[in-house]
Amino acid sequence: MQLVGIDIGTTNIKGIAFNPDGTKDASVSRPTRTHYHGTDIADFYPEEILEDVKDILAELISLCAHPEKIGALSFASFGESGLALDAKGQPLAPSIAWFDHRSNAVVEEWKAQVDEYEVFRITGMRISSMSSLAKILWEKRNLPDVYRKIKKWLFVPSYIMLRLTGEYRTDYSMASRSMLFDITTKTWSERMCRLADIPLDLMPPAEPSGTPIGEISKKVASSLGLKSSVIVVLGGHDHLCGAFSAGLRHKGDLVNSSGTTDTLCALIDPDRIDRNFYNAGINCGCHVVPDQIYLLGGILTAGRVIDWYIENFYPHKDAPRKKHYDRLIEHAKASPVGSNGLIFLPHLRGCFTPHNDPISKGAILGLRTTHTYKDIIRAIFEGLSLEFQMVLNTFSELTGDDYSQIMCIGGGSKNRFWTQLKADVTAQTMVINNIQENTSLGAAVLAGLGSGTYSDADELFKFLQNDNEVMRPNPENFEIYRRIYERFYHDLYENMIRINSGIEELHNILA
Repeated sequence: MQLVGIDIGTTNIKGIAFNPDGTKDASVSRPTRTHYHGTDIADFYPEEILEDVKDILAELISLCAHPEKIGALSFASFGESGLALDAKGQPLAPSIAWFDHRSNAVVEEWKAQVDEYEVFRITGMRISSMSSLAKILWEKRNLPDVYRKIKKWLFVPSYIMLRLTGEYRTDYSMASRSMLFDITTKTWSERMCRLADIPLDLMPPAEPSGTPIGEISKKVASSLGLKSSVIVVLGGHDHLCGAFSAGLRHKGDLVNSSGTTDTLCALIDPDRIDRNFYNAGINCGCHVVPDQIYLLGGILTAGRVIDWYIENFYPHKDAPRKKHYDRLIEHAKASPVGSNGLIFLPHLRGCFTPHNDPISKGAILGLRTTHTYKDIIRAIFEGLSLEFQMVLNTFSELTGDDYSQIMCIGGGSKNRFWTQLKADVTAQTMVINNIQENTSLGAAVLAGLGSGTYSDADELFKFLQNDNEVMRPNPENFEIYRRIYERFYHDLYENMIRINSGIEELHNILA
């Protein structure tokens, strides 16, 4: 049996057909169609995503050597975003993008009426405009005609599964991104729904990842060229599907997913969750592995910082992106360890872990006329690595785990220079997982578990995890970075609080 994993991402929607041993048979990708309405305001149109998913499936079938062997599929997806449906299951409005901030004012008003720590204890989430609840509250206030007709609210992959199978369903990991789900009891929280004045039955039934929900309807299967016995299985949040395929299945495992953001994901004992977790700028939730609770935190702008630098300071923007990255690394390598005394604070979109401060700002400190653009580029990579050390220390303090190695996935992990810097700064062994398309593979493995193709995921991953590259710290470089971290970087955020507060006031005056 072949398995299909579909990754509904912020940048691309990707479908991959895998053989049972995890090798890739065919792959198809489409850009995610995102409709922007100004800075940080954006929608996804559900029918467009559905159309793209169907097109991807149809093309996959045409590319597979034996499409008749496709037996199950599952989805990984960005979280938080969803859509209001009427009594007939039809969308009433576009899906608000997960990164959209139009609900800021509504959320701040609601936050003033509740106990933030109680919300965290129930849901594992800090109150923010990113959550699904924030989007529902915004629609309730600003789209009263929509809210009056709403019968169900579904996450984006849940809507796709509805149209494929006719079933309303979601998994625990996606539900954990809503701020309406009790991650301890694994049920929709009556308390949270009362606090938000939202009907409990607005949300779909939630079940563990890897649960089969039904077969693709005969009509849809016929239109795609699939057999109608293909099983649709609950997948999960994209970060967690990727971490799952990379090896995050037991307490003590640690996965670094590096891309636009730079995240760490670990597993924890839920009994440990207390105010220290609440104050640390992290989120908790249900993993795609049964009965496991994850800890998720990281740097909001990582790869995005590098893109920002290229977009603004490199000429010939129309040149291939890889050429820019290659030049960037060459320039960074030309500057010595420590960037000739430059320190970069990578808070270009605020700080999440460990300070949870949305108005914290990026900074380059120590600039002199003797510095070159090569020093600045290296300082950016070193600053991201020093901030990574801050996040890693926070995880160790919260979980009590002394991680022996860090498994690395995502596009950023392929940047060997950056990954080596992380090893040198943290004195940790970084293991680059060279399995291609971790997120889609994680979804496909869940499809395999739900369809009975696999009885035990651990046996499969023993084979898959052999394709790794190990990067060990350079002791001499570590000693330099240890001194930089302890003498300067560790307290840099605190030293910048007053300055950033003043800059925020100035920004509001000038706005």
